[in-house]
Amino acid sequence: MSKYTHLNLDERLLLSFYKDQGLFQNEISRLMKRSESTISRELKRNSNQTGYVGPTAQKRSLARCSKASKIDKNPLLRQFIIEKLQENWTPEQISGRLRAFPEKDIPYVNHESIYQWLYKPAQKKRHLHKLLPQAHSKRGRRLRVNRPKIPNRVSIHERPENISKRDEVGHWEADLMSCIRGSQHLLVLVERKTLYGIVVRLDSKTAIHTIETIKKIMLTLPDELKKSMTFDNGGEFTNHQELVDNMGMRTYFCDPYASWQKGSVENTNGRLRRDFPKNA
Repeated sequence: MSKYTHLNLDERLLLSFYKDQGLFQNEISRLMKRSESTISRELKRNSNQTGYVGPTAQKRSLARCSKASKIDKNPLLRQFIIEKLQENWTPEQISGRLRAFPEKDIPYVNHESIYQWLYKPAQKKRHLHKLLPQAHSKRGRRLRVNRPKIPNRVSIHERPENISKRDEVGHWEADLMSCIRGSQHLLVLVERKTLYGIVVRLDSKTAIHTIETIKKIMLTLPDELKKSMTFDNGGEFTNHQELVDNMGMRTYFCDPYASWQKGSVENTNGRLRRDFPKNA
């Protein structure tokens, strides 16, 4: 997979044109061959009061890039972040803590800004990225071999925009996490709007056992809390159609090897990894 790059002026002009035509974000994403999260983030960051205008968005982006990091400007914020990372907090938890319980003289900063700061050359030299749960030396996604196709698979790009925007409850993300050298397996479910999580130990990661476990969990919930579920392309989710046929839930699948598209459950997995390491 090619390295991520920011939108350029030509892309911003094209995005502005598509918005004026009334296209949805998932349609724009497909036409521009950019992830839906990139399009969504661009519109949130660089729109003005009158909407999204390509040249104006380019100026706003360049102005932002020229500014020094909020973390570099504020020693108290910098110290707070490092201390919390040393206590095994994630950037998401640090950002959430500052939003919910503001600290005197310490401004709020979102988790993506913390990640970007940690991977700047100055912080890389200090190995601060090793304080993260997975301690990857680089940010990025790796290619792997192809997997067999899942029957009746519906792409995440066909998922309605209200689900992507987390406008209502009842839409879930699912994943399977292996630990103890692949001998134990956990089913992890996260509701997208509330971020309520459910973690269940599986006796087997077969498709039959996995879907039966999901169905048992969903049966305990009221109808308004079981509307859709988003999976990756793991073979354990092959029998997803049973959720559609038996419960009326809609199912969607991330692009191959793009599990980051269901980021809520992936973030939950990262926190669980501290107590359930893969190779211990």
